[in-house]
Amino acid sequence: MNFKIKLGLIALIGAMAFTACKKKETPEETFTLANPITAQASLQDLKNFLSDNLENAKQSFTINEDAGATITGAQGTTITFNANSFVTQSGVAVTGNVTIELIEIFSKKDMILMNAATMGRQWDNTLKPLTSGGEMRVTAKQGGQYLKLAPGMNYQSTMPATTIDPNMGLFYGEGGVTPDTLVWNAADSNQFFGQTGGYTFWSDSMNWVNCDFFNSYPGPQTIVQATPTSGFTNNNMLLFLSVDGINTICNLYGFSGGNFTTAPNYTLPVGMSVHFIAIAMIAGNPHVSIVPATIVNNHIEVLPSLTQMTPAQLATALSNLP
Repeated sequence: MNFKIKLGLIALIGAMAFTACKKKETPEETFTLANPITAQASLQDLKNFLSDNLENAKQSFTINEDAGATITGAQGTTITFNANSFVTQSGVAVTGNVTIELIEIFSKKDMILMNAATMGRQWDNTLKPLTSGGEMRVTAKQGGQYLKLAPGMNYQSTMPATTIDPNMGLFYGEGGVTPDTLVWNAADSNQFFGQTGGYTFWSDSMNWVNCDFFNSYPGPQTIVQATPTSGFTNNNMLLFLSVDGINTICNLYGFSGGNFTTAPNYTLPVGMSVHFIAIAMIAGNPHVSIVPATIVNNHIEVLPSLTQMTPAQLATALSNLP
């Protein structure tokens, strides 16, 4: 074969091999960047933010265990402890000074910022919205250790209220001192009284206490769903629902088919006015969407993109919920 022809064939084969190699590499070099917003959204960071709000709301009081005392919170809650009220977790009587820590929650803003929504557990273990007349968490410590009430002991408390609702009763919070998702259980309300200026009751719970009643809605009911903006799920965002005109904050616990949902726990009445509140924590900053809506049958709310806010801006926005 002619030498020049051989060289041409060799060059052609080399070029074909080089081209084949380049085509093979192309798919390996093609990739899609993750959404930088949703990739940074952290549910744990959001829960830490809400827990920090709870911690910052603590009020501390020192009482003499041997004499008893009455404390008054910044928002007007009073609690009276008898002398010799406390024992250690193992049941040993304590003496001397005891530290009482109190958290008061009356507004929708604080219910959301401290993850203390008004969801009550029913007899069949499903959850249903409550209307709250005020929430509090009260604990006692000595030497850094939590105390409990001595057998047979309780305390008297009055939570302030401008309007007294005869339906109100006593509820205790489920879970530990710092809740992830707080749920309320009906307690004995025989010693619960609404009177001028507030609700007075006797309690044996050194944890979460709530003045509440289960909401009863007339008319047709419907499951409510909400579709978050692209990339957000219950793994990186929390969704609350505020009922306009009453002190009710609901959690949307369920997540199915890309939607947050009230199913299977509860339904809401058609025609009810509400606000959806979506919150995510992205790169250490709250991102929020607050959407007014009127519930329709088989309601599906499509949520808009979240807007970055400072904690102060978020607090202001939540304070404006009707």
